[in-house]
Amino acid sequence: MDTMIRRTRTELHKAITELRDAGGTTTQMLNTIARMLTWPAASPADAENHLANVLDTASCYYADLSGEYEINTGSTPYPPETTFDDLVGDDQTTVITHVINEFGDMDEPDLALDPLAFLNYLLGGLRQAAALKVEYGDTYAAVHGSLYTTLVLALRQQHIDVTLAIEAIGHALETGKGMGEAIAYMNGQL
Repeated sequence: MDTMIRRTRTELHKAITELRDAGGTTTQMLNTIARMLTWPAASPADAENHLANVLDTASCYYADLSGEYEINTGSTPYPPETTFDDLVGDDQTTVITHVINEFGDMDEPDLALDPLAFLNYLLGGLRQAAALKVEYGDTYAAVHGSLYTTLVLALRQQHIDVTLAIEAIGHALETGKGMGEAIAYMNGQL
């Protein structure tokens, strides 16, 4: 059984910002990240494993940070006996942000709740594929074709006639409009 809870980066950043604003230490922040990622019913051993993973990851990023100082300035402000709690300011933020990005899930728009947002997302991908097709030739023709077909099928799922879907996509690509406005225009509503 997986004892990790999926958390978004935004959730983790919010909790860490609140803790930092309350005067929390880097160690407390790392412990908070580990706790937020652990199911409440997880065994103590699983909780310790999650904490160890978070601390090991932070150690790697701390070592990278210290190494960058040595490369750029010839020395590091952090002697070997330094602890996480000695990190301050931007250095603390750098290590914590790397840990959050490592363990937190990317924030994804909830496209399932808004079909129009999903259609516009596909349209944006189609525009990018069209630009790549123009710049690099037929290498991206298959991507462009697949996105175009996917957009037509997504419009069909919204009960849009195929002809209207094709016309609306063409209008949106030509004018830079979003799918909602393009459909309304091609349907004679605008």
